[in-house]
Amino acid sequence: MVARFAGAAQRMAEVFAGSPSVLASLPGLAAHGWRGPAREVRLQTRPWGFVPGAVAQPVRLWHAPADEEVPFPAAEATAALFSAARLTEQGAPDHIPSEETLGELFAELRAARL
Repeated sequence: MVARFAGAAQRMAEVFAGSPSVLASLPGLAAHGWRGPAREVRLQTRPWGFVPGAVAQPVRLWHAPADEEVPFPAAEATAALFSAARLTEQGAPDHIPSEETLGELFAELRAARL
């Protein structure tokens, strides 16, 4: 899998031309042998070991609509896989959760006593 990415650097640069944050990460990904993207492909394409629609517990997802790395429709599609999912729009536009989002998450966990 990793070897496939090594030959795709130019194509990735073309595909992500409109995403400065992804473009900036390409040299680092290459320096680490493309292991990160290869791992992501494996995680996203292999069976999860459970059926998302059969999950009885509520599922809470946060995602930023302006995320340059993962489009918001991908988060919507993931949420739609679960029968009891709630997708919350993260206010900060970054791919990494904001302090506000983390505060919200921990407040919910404390309230649920988890």
